[in-house]
Amino acid sequence: LLCALVAGYWLFPDVTLARLPPGNRAFLLVKKDPHDFRKKLESIAYSHQLSTVFSSFCRLAACALAAQTREPEYLAEAKRWTKPELTLFAEALGCLTHEMERKPFEDVLGTHYLEFALSQKGQQWNGEFHTPKTICDLMARITFDPATMPAEGSITVCEPACGAGAMILSLGEACAPAVRRRLRVTAIDINATACDMCFINTTLWGIPARVIHGDTIALKFYSAWSNIHYLLPWLPLVMGQRPPAEDVAVQGQPPPPAEVAVIAKTLHQTELFEMA
Repeated sequence: LLCALVAGYWLFPDVTLARLPPGNRAFLLVKKDPHDFRKKLESIAYSHQLSTVFSSFCRLAACALAAQTREPEYLAEAKRWTKPELTLFAEALGCLTHEMERKPFEDVLGTHYLEFALSQKGQQWNGEFHTPKTICDLMARITFDPATMPAEGSITVCEPACGAGAMILSLGEACAPAVRRRLRVTAIDINATACDMCFINTTLWGIPARVIHGDTIALKFYSAWSNIHYLLPWLPLVMGQRPPAEDVAVQGQPPPPAEVAVIAKTLHQTELFEMA
């Protein structure tokens, strides 16, 4: 059977072999989607590690979606890749966007990251296990009650271990569009790639977010980025406007002490921080 399937792979290049769930040793022929962002990234991974390709894709995509506020980061990352590879990265972002449109508020990036781009050993070492969407949806609906939300003004949310932002996406899905635009999410993660994934997810789904790379427990933060919905909540009304120069300048810099103090107070970590 295995020989027949391998022969079929060579005869029919538009299919691939995929192992069924653990406990079932059979193989199944699964048709490839030519517009799958995973396939685009895999074509680059022939000469690079898949984890490196995925991390770079997330960084380039996050910068591309930042409305020219992360240009230095983009140029620094782009220098590492050839022009054909950069073209594939751009095509992969287009494919990802189309897939996300078919799967509203679903963490497509985080799922792929855990299944393919991150080794099993890496998950064990870093403790990276992203919450399934069903659990995220349940927690969002338990936490968020439209009846108790203020009628106007910002609604602040803090996600201290955001991962790719699955919990934030579920919260955004639970909100009406008018309420979603009033959210001001602070998303923190110790993994820089997770921060980029969260930046991409919140930007494409119109959730105002400030994403911070750092250690929530130790209250040590290294970089912070605000997506365009956070910088310019009125952007849908005035297209083409660029963020103020002072906002552009702080992209990628550590959050100021005053912001760290607010985060510590929000997470009830002030006493722990003082003892450390």
